[in-house]
Amino acid sequence: MNHRSYLLELGAREELRAKSFPEADIAICQAKPGEAARCRRLWTEVGQGFWSEREEWTEAQWGRYLEVPDASFWIASRSAEDIGFFELTVLAGDIKIEGFGLPSPWRSRGYGGGLLSAAAERAFDMGAHRIWLHTATDDHPNALPNYTKRGFRIYHEEALKAPMPSKRP
Repeated sequence: MNHRSYLLELGAREELRAKSFPEADIAICQAKPGEAARCRRLWTEVGQGFWSEREEWTEAQWGRYLEVPDASFWIASRSAEDIGFFELTVLAGDIKIEGFGLPSPWRSRGYGGGLLSAAAERAFDMGAHRIWLHTATDDHPNALPNYTKRGFRIYHEEALKAPMPSKRP
């Protein structure tokens, strides 16, 4: 496989081609430090087979991370069930979507576009001049198409130096 790494950006709110969630009853709330176990579970479940960062983080490390002023972890839920998350990091006026995704039962059901739109809107509400993110061919196959459909454009592409082992769920 041709493993590729991509950096994408969205330069202005007007460039966002927002998509709504399939249902109107999706709630998005910022996680609190006391919800470290929930964030850890969601990060691990969404990332299984796609990324390995933070696999070793303890609940205490997650709690400390959730207290960092320039980072925020947002959870989307429907009827008290977590359906996804996005994580935003402020970096000198830009905001990076540090993490993003849906647990496997919620994938390929039309929720990804709504979640990405919510992440971008929240980032612009926080004052972002530009939103950027990193993805790769190792991410979910819908990741890159979702980003480009929402208006993100690739500004850097290169060979992926260390592809994930093929162990996707």
